[in-house]
Amino acid sequence: MEFTILGPTELTVGGRAIPLGAAKQRGLLAVLLYHAGDPVRVETIVELLWQDSAVHARRPLLYTLASRLRSALRLVGLEDALVRVPGAGAYRLAVDPELVDYHRFLRLTAEARQAIDRHHHDRGIDLLTGAIELWRDDPLAELRGARGEHLRRDMREKQFRAEKLLAESELAIGRHERVLTRLEPLLIENQLDEGLARLWATALHAAGRTHDARDFVAAYRRRYRRAMRTDPVLDLAALQPGVPARSQLAGTDGTVPMPRQLPHDVPDYTGHTALLDELDALAAGDGIAKVVVLTGMPGVGKTTLAGHWGHRRQSWFPDGQLYLNAEAHGPAPPVRPQEALHRFLVALGVPADRVPADAERRLELYHRLMSGRRMLVVLDNVVDSDHARQLLPRSDTGFTVVISRNRLPGLSVRHGIRSLTVTPLSYLERQRMLGRIVGGRRAGAEPAALETLARLSDGLPLALRVIGEHVGSRPDARLGDLADELAGRLLDIEGDDTDEMTLRTVFAWSVNALDPLPARLFLALGLFPGSTIGAEAAAAMLAVDVAGAERALDRLARAHLVDHDTFRRYRMHDLLRQYAADRAGEDEPSEQHRAALRRLLDWYLHTAVNAVGLLEPGRQVVPDLPEPGEVTPMTFASDCAALRWCEAERTNLLTMVRRAAAEGFHRHAWQIVDTVHEVFDRSGDQEDMREMLRIALDTATADGHDLGRVGTLANLGGSYFTTHDYHRAGRLLTEALHLARQHGYADMQRICRHNLASVQLRTGATLTAIDTLREVLADCRAVGEATGEAYALHNLGDAHHRLGHRDEARAFYRQALVVWDRVGSLRGRSLTHVRLAELSLEAGQPEVALAQGRVALGLHDRVTDDTIRCDALTISAEAQLRLGRHRDALADAALARAVGDELADPLRQARALVVSAEALSAVGDHDGALVRGREALGLLDDTDHPQQQVVRDRLATYHDHPQRREERSA
Repeated sequence: MEFTILGPTELTVGGRAIPLGAAKQRGLLAVLLYHAGDPVRVETIVELLWQDSAVHARRPLLYTLASRLRSALRLVGLEDALVRVPGAGAYRLAVDPELVDYHRFLRLTAEARQAIDRHHHDRGIDLLTGAIELWRDDPLAELRGARGEHLRRDMREKQFRAEKLLAESELAIGRHERVLTRLEPLLIENQLDEGLARLWATALHAAGRTHDARDFVAAYRRRYRRAMRTDPVLDLAALQPGVPARSQLAGTDGTVPMPRQLPHDVPDYTGHTALLDELDALAAGDGIAKVVVLTGMPGVGKTTLAGHWGHRRQSWFPDGQLYLNAEAHGPAPPVRPQEALHRFLVALGVPADRVPADAERRLELYHRLMSGRRMLVVLDNVVDSDHARQLLPRSDTGFTVVISRNRLPGLSVRHGIRSLTVTPLSYLERQRMLGRIVGGRRAGAEPAALETLARLSDGLPLALRVIGEHVGSRPDARLGDLADELAGRLLDIEGDDTDEMTLRTVFAWSVNALDPLPARLFLALGLFPGSTIGAEAAAAMLAVDVAGAERALDRLARAHLVDHDTFRRYRMHDLLRQYAADRAGEDEPSEQHRAALRRLLDWYLHTAVNAVGLLEPGRQVVPDLPEPGEVTPMTFASDCAALRWCEAERTNLLTMVRRAAAEGFHRHAWQIVDTVHEVFDRSGDQEDMREMLRIALDTATADGHDLGRVGTLANLGGSYFTTHDYHRAGRLLTEALHLARQHGYADMQRICRHNLASVQLRTGATLTAIDTLREVLADCRAVGEATGEAYALHNLGDAHHRLGHRDEARAFYRQALVVWDRVGSLRGRSLTHVRLAELSLEAGQPEVALAQGRVALGLHDRVTDDTIRCDALTISAEAQLRLGRHRDALADAALARAVGDELADPLRQARALVVSAEALSAVGDHDGALVRGREALGLLDDTDHPQQQVVRDRLATYHDHPQRREERSA
């Protein structure tokens, strides 16, 4: 059985056409099929069939048409398909939408878009081809008048978008000639559509017909200018000689790709018609830097509205869409503008390792790539006006939607940006949305109960979906019974002025319907301190196996109580998280909460131990670890996998430590920090790491664990050492050494003396440092502590290097390498190879230095120590400079500078700038050398690092030092 409305309205069964009567009777069927399963009000039917609003006069005719249509449907076994909806003044046709060609078209195009978004172009092409083949002629052919034409225009627009999407996907896989054949009739009918014109020109160019493409673009621009009185974005730039004949969709060979980052559209989107129309007007209107702000309460559907509008108007943005969730609310810190720009630049085709580290250069590159492009940018969940302002493109050819829970007066008052408030759905809109969710049959059978459920949602789409899921999980229950039950539970707070209370009750109703394990997990997630969670951590909280936790998470996701964040990780909506936390406090004893939190902390601690054990083999485990007990910590097949886990969990671990401290789990807090600190010291924001270490120091003190306090003091001193704050590092290490001696901790005394020797070395007390290091080396060998032995040998190499004893230094470094190899420390090997490279460079062996530096760089992906990487790149740049490879020297120096910026390390930045200045001077760019030299001196003025004079002296000795240029010019 198949109903057709994409052309003359027909019903076929087994290939045989069923007589449907006169045009008006077919028109009634067409209206009901267009709204398959949904009630259609009599007023709407009358307007569509007779183009007037005389409902009273037309009602008898409508009754006759409906009766005859029922008879025709009964002939094919649809006994009770057409019903009147009691009390609603509406008719509903209860048929499976899959029997209607138009609804199959919508499903196929939605599935095709999802496939194409995942780059499954062959699958998307097959689906779209099948969808487009369903069209036979003008849809809803029996309907006349303005209302019918409006429906037809909307349906044709969907067909047109499908045709263009099919052409885009075929271009992406090189079917250029087929695209030209497909687009030709569309182009005749849509001569001003810029997205279509871009596809045509791109297909011509990709097929090698560049001359035809250029002629077409020139003619199109003239035609567009005459009709629209403005210039289109489409121009000849992409079609100039020398530009590779590749589709702009490919994003290769230097062209900017077309990112499609919007979240998937929802097939049953409902409401906010006026806002959608206003977005249309704002996007189509003239003005500089087109921007609009969407604000509204949590759960009101701001993101969904923006995504739906963006998909609906995709043809308006032929260069793609960028989307950012700025994470303004929740336990995770907001996405910083620089990180957001990094993501956008990568989406625009900039290789990740070439994204500028300098904030201004990163911003300028973003503006340059966005200039002249018709792109949609959605900045979701921003913190405040300043957060959004730093990410707004300057280009007036695109459109930006800023979404926030808060009003952003800074954008409205200072920049004149229009702000739109997204309000809850209207009464009719929420009823229609819920009807679509629960299904036309049940909604039409009990319209009054549906109205009650819709009213109880307070118009929040999130609440409607939770209600719909619960109703769907009880297919045999009457909506009236469910509505009465829910209404009775909500009456006591009906007059409350906080919509959040109503939403909490809806959540409670949904959670109560869960099986025990998903319900337990939902409450546990309210206690989870992090931003995203995987099945392994969830299993620890619940004391179940991972498979059970995965099933529970999947159940919550299907009930719209959690969302997928990334593969196998989940994120909970903020309001749901708050509700879950409150509900857990009401429903479960505090002892149960503490047991779940303890299991979670046990899991994180032991998983971190396993990860760091691979990354730092030979490193001593923190003392007095608890037994894993009921939890099964993760293990890792490789150091790369361990490193990925550490990076993914970095933010979670900070919030975990905060919660542990707040809840009195002092030992877990300091043990987690002391386990991961050395890995996190290598990269990222060191202020976060220092916060963790300060918490660890307080919790070790509260725990009364003197050994933990000594170790944390030493680690905190080491953190300051890495950022060249040797005074504070020395003070903390001295305090740790005093405490270790007081309690007789021989191992910690050795570690503290070793670290203090490193401070002495950096502050010029080289001979004292050598004496201390020899003692430490002897102690390490005596107790068989290989990692300490390797570090002592390495540092003795550093000390002799500083004294100019290169042979002795080289001998110590080589001994250190032997021990590093024995303990399997890749980081130690990298560190020592960098020092050997420095020695080779000083000895006039740049080729050897280059090779040794490359060893360290080759290990970086497995080590991820940005300080080592920065030093290795600087040495590589200098070796290239010595070899006369000035372009390579500049490239490595620029990358070293970028890494130094990320580390916020002025000394490393200055060293890289010195090499850049010398390389520029060598190729005759004295102005560029002058700028780099001044920049290096400026960085050194802000630090009291004892080695800054070495850099100053070097700047003073190279032949085109800025001061000498100024003296010569004077």
